[in-house]
Amino acid sequence: MTSKAIFLKQMSACLDQPNWFVPFTASVNGLSAKEASLKSGSANSIWQIVNHLTFWNERYLMRFKELTLPEASISNDDTFNSDASVSEEEWQSAVSALKKVMTEWIIALEECTDEKMLSSAYKEPVEPWSSVIANLTIHNAYHIGQIVEIRKIYGLWDAKNGVH
Repeated sequence: MTSKAIFLKQMSACLDQPNWFVPFTASVNGLSAKEASLKSGSANSIWQIVNHLTFWNERYLMRFKELTLPEASISNDDTFNSDASVSEEEWQSAVSALKKVMTEWIIALEECTDEKMLSSAYKEPVEPWSSVIANLTIHNAYHIGQIVEIRKIYGLWDAKNGVH
């Protein structure tokens, strides 16, 4: 199996293909905006985690596609942003945005060459895209696990969705 095939499988597992962990679509299935906004202390809400994942997946996808990135002076903590409003429409928009960028990643990976996977993702240090994408998919899986755990803590998780 090529690295490209592995990353396609991982990105699909993160998005919507049940595998060793719950995919994103199942992790937020049936979750209301109010539930997605629940916070305990300084911990991030599910909505904030979704915004964080969208930010980094979009940013790296733009770089992968060699598009110009907008100037951004933002700390990692700031990527966990969420609006004070808690409308169902805005929550569904946040979920759709992450689904869209993850789907675009799958398409970009399907269309890329082996040379692209081996090319450097950065000017300095030299690190191949295959390494960056490996970290991106691990990052996605980590935060999707957090979403499931937060739902469990608040009693909002149904084990039929994949995890007991």
